[in-house]
Parts: sequence; structure tokens; C-alpha cells
Amino acid sequence: MAKVSVNLITYNRANYLAEAINSVLAQTFYDWELIIVDDASSDNTFEIVKKYSENEGRIKYYRQETNLGIIKARNLALQLSQGEYIAVLDSDDAWVDKDKLNKQLSFFEKNSDCVAVGGAVVVIDEKGQGLKRYKNPQTDVLIRKKILLRNPFINSSVMFKKDTALRSGGYSDYTVGEDYDLFLKMGLSGKLANLDDYLVKYRKHGMGATWSKRVRAAKDHLAIIVKFKNSYPNYSLALVKAYLRVILSYFLSLL
Repeated sequence: MAKVSVNLITYNRANYLAEAINSVLAQTFYDWELIIVDDASSDNTFEIVKKYSENEGRIKYYRQETNLGIIKARNLALQLSQGEYIAVLDSDDAWVDKDKLNKQLSFFEKNSDCVAVGGAVVVIDEKGQGLKRYKNPQTDVLIRKKILLRNPFINSSVMFKKDTALRSGGYSDYTVGEDYDLFLKMGLSGKLANLDDYLVKYRKHGMGATWSKRVRAAKDHLAIIVKFKNSYPNYSLALVKAYLRVILSYFLSLL
């Protein structure tokens, strides 16, 4: 049984998939399994994964015959995972620090009350060109002050305790923000943290979403804020910000 289960959900991301897998294989920490859930891709995802899994027994591939959607796929990967810890890697991102898993496990060993830890981020475009770098708030106190105002984690940077995630109910059904909701739920059970190190390349895509989806996403974000209004500080400011986002996205959808 592996110490860490890497959860990678993919759907028609064959052009980015190899880079993501290679960044897992490059880790200095060895005791991991890579759970790949292919959510019924129609590209050559299967052929790419097969080349890796034939020579690497730690890679476990699960292909869905019909598209489950991201929430069900994430929860499936979580259920299939054998590790004590879950490290998330979205299939269009990649880890940039070969010691990522080691550093996060070391942090957990020194901070047993922590339930999730992320890190700093390198933002890239669709072609892999660097756009910017930034660091998220690191301590539990700072994260709690910011978490209703914005998501202080990049999903692909985070490692969390599997048992806490399962006790928290796993991923909830939102258009976007299912990871945000999970981190908020887990924060009710323990401390949250980010490392100072740059751990992940986060790929920012162009304006691909329709405005109707943006309106739905803004409404879901608002619902998440309201859900945790009594659990974290700065609710009033976060609520105003969330309402403005809904109004702006709805207005722009009419143009």
C-alpha cells in the first residue's frame, strides 16, 4: 500500500498528459501510486497512459466508458486511492519541484494537526510559457482570514489527508469550486497551510467557457461562501465580493 496516492483526472488532455505524468515520475519520494481516471476521453489518452503503465506498476489506469463529470471522477479517484495522503494533479498542470512530495510529507510529520498543505505557483499559458509567479498565504491564521475572499490553494499543489477528506464528504457537486469547497470542509477538522516553495505549474487557458457557465460558476461560488458563513472570518466582505461577481458575470452574459 502506497503512502501517497496521486489523483489525476483527465478528459481529452492528451497534449498535456505526458508532462503531468513525467512530473510524478521525477519525484524523489518513491512510495506513491498514480491513480489516473480517464473520464471517457475521445483522444489518444489511452495510448499515452499505456506506454507509461506497461513499464511502471505504480500507475493505475481507470477508463470510464461514459463521461461522469469532474465531481464523480474526483470522488472515484479518492475512493480508489490506497494511500494515507492524496496529492492532486490536474492533467493540464505539472509539478516543478522534484521534492514536492517529500517536502509536504515532512511538513505533515512536523504538523500533525494539519489536514491539507499546498504551495507557491508558477502560472503558464496553453503553450507552457510562463506568465507570472505568486505565493499563497502560508499559515493557518492567514489562510483563514483569506479563504472566504478567495481560494488560497491551487488544486494541483495540494496534498491532504485522505481520511479527513472522506469524513468531510469528499467533493460536492459544483460547476467549479469543488476543490475550494473540500478545503473549506477539511478546514473544519484541522489546520491548513501552504509551503513557501514553488511546487506546481498551473496552466491558465484562454476564454473558453461560455458566459452562461460563468454565471453558474459565480452563483456556485456565492453558495459556497454562504455555506461557510459561520465557520470563517470576513464573511460580509466575501459576500459582497461574491454578489458583485454574480452581477458582473450576468451583465456580461447579456452583451
